[in-house]
Amino acid sequence: MKVNLDLIGRALIGKIGKLVFYKYKKSDVLLARAWVKPRRTINNDNLSSISTNLSSCYNTATVDYRNDLINYATQLNLATVGENCIYNAYNCFVKMMYAMNRLYPAIDLKTITADDIVFYELPAISVRMAVENDLLPRVRYIDGLGHEIV
Repeated sequence: MKVNLDLIGRALIGKIGKLVFYKYKKSDVLLARAWVKPRRTINNDNLSSISTNLSSCYNTATVDYRNDLINYATQLNLATVGENCIYNAYNCFVKMMYAMNRLYPAIDLKTITADDIVFYELPAISVRMAVENDLLPRVRYIDGLGHEIV
């Protein structure tokens, strides 16, 4: 019996045991390499602590605020049809927090909380304020996105 596996590259992308399979995006070349545990660096530790803190900050936000982020992400996905990225509420939140950090360098993303955002009246207090202050890309309908984070 003869078997022809034309789509074997799609089936073997990922990690199997100690091997990592991957392919180039614009060709059909499938490669494999040994998995190597990444070295622990200061940048990895910083990213880990920032990600952990932003996740807890997102989880302490009100349901209405998170729903506003979901609605915003849906509008942004509709506005960017054809691009190779799909937005969700959490990655829009992270994008907004990093943009706010660029705007206000004194903000420490490792320690910021939702209460700090309200206390210091930062632009991430609502999705609408974030869009108006250019922390997030503009979308068509931002009128209903005014719920506060706490």
